[in-house]
Amino acid sequence: MMTEPSYTARPLSQPSFTELPSQAPHAPDHAPWMDVSTQISSLRTRMEELALVHDSRFYSMEEHMDQYQTGVTSRFDHFQQRVERIEERMDQQQATFKHLQQSIDRIDSRQASHHEEMMAYLRSVFPPPPPQP
Repeated sequence: MMTEPSYTARPLSQPSFTELPSQAPHAPDHAPWMDVSTQISSLRTRMEELALVHDSRFYSMEEHMDQYQTGVTSRFDHFQQRVERIEERMDQQQATFKHLQQSIDRIDSRQASHHEEMMAYLRSVFPPPPPQP
């Protein structure tokens, strides 16, 4: 296995060089900076791939959130329609109740009137007895 020298800084002392294992052996027909260029290019490709994966996950999450929002909006609209129908029924029932209350009031009034008429008739047909001494 071939090794590359690497620089390690030490505080207040001279720098030391340590040998690190290389991932690929140096070919004798090119300069070491070409390996660095290849590594940079490879790193750029990996970063682009990572950005693409991250970007696709972002759009996937955004799409998921859009679907969730659409579902919530749909359920909210359905709920709002149900509330409106309930309010309409309540208005109808309130109108019916008001009509029934008026009918009951008319019946009560007629009953009181008939009672007065009947009592007047009974008093005229059967006068009260004279007071007893």
